[in-house]
Amino acid sequence: MLLPGIGLCQYQRADSLENIIRTAPDDTTKVLYLNKLVTILRERNNTKALHYARQAHDLAGKLNYEAGLAPAKENLGWIYYRFGNLSEAFQLSTDALAISELQFDSTTMARSLNSIAAIYFDQKLYQQAIVYFRRTYALNEKIGDHATAARTLSNIAYVLLRTNQYDSARIYAQRAFDLSNKTGNNYSKSAVLRALGDIDMFKKDYKGALEKFERALLLARMDGKTYHQASILRRIGNLYLQQNHTDRALQFFFENVALAKKYGYQDELENTYKLIAQAFIAKKNHIKALEYQTAYQRIHDSLYDKRNSEYLALQQARFDSEIKETQIELLTKDAELKQEEINNQRVWIYFSFGCLSLVLMLASVLFYNNRLRKRSHDNLAEKNIEIAQQALQLSNMNDTKDKLFSIISHDLRGPLASLRGLMNLVGETGLTQEEFQQASNTLKLSLDAVQENLENLLYWAQSQLKGLQVNMEPTSVKHVADEMIALYAEAAKSKDVSILNELENDQHVVVDKNHLRMIFRNLISNAIKFNAKQGMIVISQKQFGNYMEVSVSDSGVGMRASDVVKLFNAETHFTKLGTNQEKGVGIGLLLIKEFIEHNEGSISVESAEGKGTTFTFRLKLDMSRIKKEEGALSSSF
Repeated sequence: MLLPGIGLCQYQRADSLENIIRTAPDDTTKVLYLNKLVTILRERNNTKALHYARQAHDLAGKLNYEAGLAPAKENLGWIYYRFGNLSEAFQLSTDALAISELQFDSTTMARSLNSIAAIYFDQKLYQQAIVYFRRTYALNEKIGDHATAARTLSNIAYVLLRTNQYDSARIYAQRAFDLSNKTGNNYSKSAVLRALGDIDMFKKDYKGALEKFERALLLARMDGKTYHQASILRRIGNLYLQQNHTDRALQFFFENVALAKKYGYQDELENTYKLIAQAFIAKKNHIKALEYQTAYQRIHDSLYDKRNSEYLALQQARFDSEIKETQIELLTKDAELKQEEINNQRVWIYFSFGCLSLVLMLASVLFYNNRLRKRSHDNLAEKNIEIAQQALQLSNMNDTKDKLFSIISHDLRGPLASLRGLMNLVGETGLTQEEFQQASNTLKLSLDAVQENLENLLYWAQSQLKGLQVNMEPTSVKHVADEMIALYAEAAKSKDVSILNELENDQHVVVDKNHLRMIFRNLISNAIKFNAKQGMIVISQKQFGNYMEVSVSDSGVGMRASDVVKLFNAETHFTKLGTNQEKGVGIGLLLIKEFIEHNEGSISVESAEGKGTTFTFRLKLDMSRIKKEEGALSSSF
């Protein structure tokens, strides 16, 4: 009967603090009250907690009150973590850790370390997470906060569970359980019981897991921890679903959804919508299953983009933090050099007044010290240049990575999602032979496009990250063009497009043969993609001195002049659907431009909207072959 009073007491205490804060003057005492209130609210009502946390942070900053700023930043970082804003949470937590270390505030240090560990856990950086969780545990034990130490042990158990170290996870969870029983803290006991329940679920001990989850839920409700309640409700629902008790499972799922919607727990909504869809599939209610599968897909796509963005922002925050540490190290070294210089000057003064007979020796020492100082400053300048170069290189690599993520996220997931959807339909509802054949034909076109796009992506990523490897050799242009025409014969036939190859058999250029294949492949693919039914593609040649000029012309839709100038610019290039809605990732032309230029050639384009497009590239002729043929011809006469 006493346990429910604990949660009620916390709410009464929060109400009391709110009343005090409304009338308190803007001083350091108000900062302390605000931080205490946020600590109570942040696992119960994070929206209200965020409001007061910002007040505490701004007021502490305005008053330059470091002792209050550290816990304010830690509270704000944890709330942002619950909202999924990991980069902001990481920055606030690392700032809080740095300030609390200077203030010797062990409690805020431990909580900041826990927040950083939780962020690493969410990013699946489990090694870093377990290092920070262990630091958190050691510090909590040192200051005697055994309730938080118990929760930290259960967090370590979660990390070990995620890395398939099940025996170690159980050992840590049992240690956490024993410690939480000694403290009598509801939140700690609930967190530990949830971890033990997860371990039982892995062992398929559903009875043991249900008992632990129900006890954990009761304690979470008593303590008013809303996020904790939502996570346990989802687990109980999943347990019933595993045992085919779908109606019972749905009761817990819907209660989870109500809490998650009320407090904005988007990750809980994502997981629960997916489980609800599975429950309705089990009940043969396909309409409801589709409704919740659609809801899951919508929130999943939103969180997927947000997580990618947050991952990149977090990496940037970590990089900025490392840069700051390097700058601090450099400033410290510079200060040491300056102090050393001051010390040397003092020694020189003392010796000059005390030892006039040693002036020559002192001058030599001073000269030597000046040389050392110059060498140190030169080394420092070199290090600064090296750091700047590394930062630029990392920035370029991040840009390349961003582009790959963007392309994979927006252009390659669609066909794969279609394949997954088709497999689900076949497995769950069944399709007629005619429906399956129609869907398969559509899917084949999408997968063919994906294969072509992936090959372009792999070549482009290699060129960006490792540089192109060029193996130039005499190559028959007509032979390579014929190979690529054969490759796209089926695609051309499907649109009734004719391809005329006017290249001469005896013409050879000096080029990397694989690069030439990729050049023709992309140009012919584009010509088919943007051609109309019964269109025409012509491949022709001209000779200009030591160069051979090859043109690929089509009778398709053409382009505006404003689009032509964007084609070969990495910053402005774009992608369009073909005349039959064919898709692409928009890097094929960038790729062939790089290939041609690395093979000492050039490329240009002429286009008129509604009349067609001609791509023309130049490559060096094999002059040694031409001279041999001319010599053989003259000797025959």
